[in-house]
Amino acid sequence: PSFHVTVAIATHDWCLATVFSESVREVLKGVDEFRMALPIGPCEEYEKSGTRRSGGSGDDNVGSSDGDGVGVGVGGRAFLEEQMERAFALLRERVTGASLEQRLRWKYSVHNARADVCRRAVVEDYAAANPRPSKKRKMLATNECADEADDDDDDEESANADASSEPPQSQPQSQPHTEDDEADSIVVGPKAASKVRLETLVRASTPSERESVAMEEGKLRGLTVREETHGALMSILAGIKNHPGRSFVVGSDLRGLAKNDEGDDCGLDFVCDFTLLSFARCCVELGALAMVCDS
Repeated sequence: PSFHVTVAIATHDWCLATVFSESVREVLKGVDEFRMALPIGPCEEYEKSGTRRSGGSGDDNVGSSDGDGVGVGVGGRAFLEEQMERAFALLRERVTGASLEQRLRWKYSVHNARADVCRRAVVEDYAAANPRPSKKRKMLATNECADEADDDDDDEESANADASSEPPQSQPQSQPHTEDDEADSIVVGPKAASKVRLETLVRASTPSERESVAMEEGKLRGLTVREETHGALMSILAGIKNHPGRSFVVGSDLRGLAKNDEGDDCGLDFVCDFTLLSFARCCVELGALAMVCDS
């Protein structure tokens, strides 16, 4: 397991060009005049304004010509400029800094709402597939069972005392082996890795513990770390393995093991608490490190 944080950077979807162009499109699309096809080419509007098909070059032509010989007359150009002036006037009125900020916030909210639905579905599916009672409920259930057992013992002792003068012989009660007890004894692998916290003690694993972690078919055993943190994390792992009988607190002890061959501190600029936690969990999951269980 690892911890990933996604940071939304102002890329193309959030830049001024995109937000501004979307706002312009929305404003102009709301006006019938600006949704009409532009009168480009030999049509009535242009013919009235002096546009004609030009076959040659020179001052005799009223308008300029494109590659197909279709000219755009001076009057037609003026018609476009008039439309543009009206459009610019409308945009200056409707598209403001406040409206762009509002649109950007709307884009953020839509993105976050869509992502939140997906994230909640993942969390809910996992919680439904892995129901685990809280510690408080476990304690209440244990206390209730103990109280019921005490009441039953009292009733049984009273009945035996009435039937015989001999004192009742207490029988040793064996505690049932639960799944929680078995899980607490697991110190390597995915289940153990899910329990690792910043205050957890870890140590170098034994050969038998490493071999007990079964890898998926086709999956290689190894860590994949960023180049910026590679030196520090690998030196931390080497430091733990060089002290097989010692335990280390994830959040406070591992940084002190980041030493190079000369004994100097390795770069810890990119190693935060979340990096150390993810690193420790991955090592426990793969069997490189083992979690120290509370005695």
